[in-house]
Amino acid sequence: MIQRYINACVFALLWLPVSALAHGDLHLQIEDATKLIEKEPKKPELYLKRGELHRAHQDWDAAQADYDRAGALDRNMAVLDLVRGKLFLEANWPLSAVVALDRFLAVHTNHVDALVTRARALVKLERRLDAVNDYTRAIASAAQPQPEMFLERAHALENEGEAYVEQALKGLDEGMTRLGPLVVLQQNAIEMEVKQKHFDAALTRVDRATAAAPRKETWLERRGDILQQAGRSKEAGEAYQAALNALATLPPSRRQVPAIIDMEQRLRNAVGKSQ
Repeated sequence: MIQRYINACVFALLWLPVSALAHGDLHLQIEDATKLIEKEPKKPELYLKRGELHRAHQDWDAAQADYDRAGALDRNMAVLDLVRGKLFLEANWPLSAVVALDRFLAVHTNHVDALVTRARALVKLERRLDAVNDYTRAIASAAQPQPEMFLERAHALENEGEAYVEQALKGLDEGMTRLGPLVVLQQNAIEMEVKQKHFDAALTRVDRATAAAPRKETWLERRGDILQQAGRSKEAGEAYQAALNALATLPPSRRQVPAIIDMEQRLRNAVGKSQ
């Protein structure tokens, strides 16, 4: 019972991002882990924990040494393939990462973190369509998928070539259906439409975002930029003026914020150029 509890705690530790492990002074955390190992040198989970701290510190050799020691003490510690995969990816050894993660996923078939990690390694190897399959499996398996899963999958498809852009856009729309109209997903979909010169489709997305936004000026400026790229200068000027009008409704204190002052000047210049 105690060992199962320890294993559960170790697994919970591993699902934390490296940044969470790195909170505080890593050197002190590593020293504390070393003291625990000195007291109980036969506990594999202690080496695993210290290995994760070394990984957070980007000390790849020390991390691997601790993983190897943990594996020697417990040959059934399957999670070592996951942490090795993460280490290899972070150290920019994507092929080794894929090999380790293949072993882990052969047992833990739909493990979300492992699928996303392998997808990132596959992207580095320019096996983008294989990466897309892993992202799709991760999204399907996640109780609450993260926005970056949809973004990274869309970028993998976009970088595979023009034939996959429509699929990339559908994936971003899927993300907005599941997670809500997140600005980061909206912006990426708009940029993708603009790159393809699908200006009307981009404008439709901007108009939808503008209607839902409590503050309109940023989206109205983006509308003007797209119209300008489309060669529709008169309409662009109208959009820029609408953005200026929206700024004028802000309280005076808010209009003195440097970012707003810069936007107002930028919009006035854009209106002047469009006339």
